Amino acid sequence: MYTAGELAKKLGVSARTVRFYDEIGIMCPISYSEAGYRIYDETSVERLQKILMLRFLDFSLEQIEDIMKAEKVSVRQSLKEQERLLMQKLEHMERVLAAVREAQAASDDIVWDKLRQIIDITQEREFVIEQYRDENNLNKRINIHDFSTAKVGFHSWMLDKLDFKSGMKILDIGCGNAVFWKTVAPALPENLEIHLIDYSEGMLDSARENAKEIQKAFPEKKLRFVFMQKDAEDFSYQEFSAPEFDRIMANHMLYHVEKEKRPALYKTVLSLLKKDGIFSCSLIGQEHNRELHRLLKCYYPQIKIPSDSFTIFLETAGEELKNFFDNIEWWEHENDLLVPDAKTVYDYVASYSKEAAEILNKDKERFLKRAEKELRFGKSPALYIHKATGVVVCRL
Repeated sequence: MYTAGELAKKLGVSARTVRFYDEIGIMCPISYSEAGYRIYDETSVERLQKILMLRFLDFSLEQIEDIMKAEKVSVRQSLKEQERLLMQKLEHMERVLAAVREAQAASDDIVWDKLRQIIDITQEREFVIEQYRDENNLNKRINIHDFSTAKVGFHSWMLDKLDFKSGMKILDIGCGNAVFWKTVAPALPENLEIHLIDYSEGMLDSARENAKEIQKAFPEKKLRFVFMQKDAEDFSYQEFSAPEFDRIMANHMLYHVEKEKRPALYKTVLSLLKKDGIFSCSLIGQEHNRELHRLLKCYYPQIKIPSDSFTIFLETAGEELKNFFDNIEWWEHENDLLVPDAKTVYDYVASYSKEAAEILNKDKERFLKRAEKELRFGKSPALYIHKATGVVVCRL
């Protein structure tokens, strides 16, 4: 038997660490002494060793809690996920290291620009991971689009451009929570085999739930969904029997793939598409959220606008894609937003990042007043924001 101090000494940690793990519920004592001290046994030693190993591998406390409950999560699957995250961190650190070396070699007048590049690399990675960890932030971003002026919703409008036919095999890269498929499900033909790929396990969990709802609502369509956790920058045709897909989609995700890595993605797409196949990608335009971005740059320049770092837009995608596809068309969806209240705009901007949420939280009332004033649509009670979204279709 061990007290908290004795257990801590045995494994080389502080007694405070042992008490903390008890307080958060992942390392409870087996009993208490008459004096009220925590008591542990050899099973506790083994459990603490596991926790310390997982912490060393950079698992979050939430992940460790799930793993230690055992019945909820496969340890092997968790390790596979952690391997993927560690590889991402390794790649990130290699990029930061390269930027540091460039800064050392730079002349005095540009060294600060190089150091700024290091910050941008780090913030970009953290932003994307935080934004798409699960569907909560995505849903906040989507809610504002309920106030669209479009006659036909974006997903239904886009579906019309893709010419799906019964029996097709489709690959959706960066599928998110599969809201596209849930929206267009009533209009889908029968016997589709839909492969959904995303790097976020949280997103895929939501996609699985949406797929179940679709299959339950439309059993007669005999839709089959296949899921794969994979980064768009990291998957290759070797994981499939190329060429095997009639349609490949990349909806609102190409701007999250580094410019230098997109050519490799396009080559993979080409290798996977069947003859007469279609590759489609939805993108925002350069004027997307024009009025809102003006407001932010005027009053809140410290808030990072996601699209400011994008290197591909609806209007520019063709120039990049023409190196891989001969037949390219693009359309912009006729659509704007008339938002009934400033609070919806506030929630949308707060979803940009933790920093944005913190900045707005300290200035909420003034933001709401500024949004009401700057985004007012004439005498209408609604707030106006121009949308620029569309789809690029590449045919073989």
